[in-house]
Amino acid sequence: DGVTVELEDGKTFSADVLLVAVGRGPVSANLGYEEQGITMDRGYVLVDDKCRTNVPGIWAVGDLIPTLQLAHVGFGEGILVAEEICGLNPRPINYDGVPRVTYSEPEVASVGLTTAQAKERGHDVVELNYDLAGNGKAQILRTAGSIKLVSQKNGPVLGIHMVGARVGELLAEAQLIFNWEATADDVAPLIHAHPTLSEAMGEAHMALAGKPLHAHG
Repeated sequence: DGVTVELEDGKTFSADVLLVAVGRGPVSANLGYEEQGITMDRGYVLVDDKCRTNVPGIWAVGDLIPTLQLAHVGFGEGILVAEEICGLNPRPINYDGVPRVTYSEPEVASVGLTTAQAKERGHDVVELNYDLAGNGKAQILRTAGSIKLVSQKNGPVLGIHMVGARVGELLAEAQLIFNWEATADDVAPLIHAHPTLSEAMGEAHMALAGKPLHAHG
């Protein structure tokens, strides 16, 4: 008969099926980490911002440490450690700026802070939702969805969150916008190729900058 979920704020959602995704945990038991004096927490190896453990000369990366359990994160941490060992003094990873994708249909993709996270950190937040109904390529793909921008008022974009077919491909631009602390006014003048989904990214920032082009919803 389906399932109904009630959120903390009292909102309810009904669906045919509820997916409970519990995630993964590190497989670190009985491998001798504690015997070497490495600090652990619930199976995770604790590290600093350069992936160094409390034991000199030992680093840890990937799903073994309590960071985002994503392949590209582990890869980036591996590069960080290699550069640190080589004395290149790499910049620590800003995990807020790591792109995240759920490969569902439609896709869900995001980078940066949610509205709640931004407010918790003391930002004066403004939001904008851009409906993909205003995007020509979305019409060609027969997909629905939206792009949500979370921004500091009169300041940089703090988060970009998207739902729709192939929106994971938009994360490259979204990641640059967040990590380079661009504002909506910085992005709005950029011309995006037509017809592409990337136009939706551009038009979302145009709207946030007070220059909406194709508005729906």
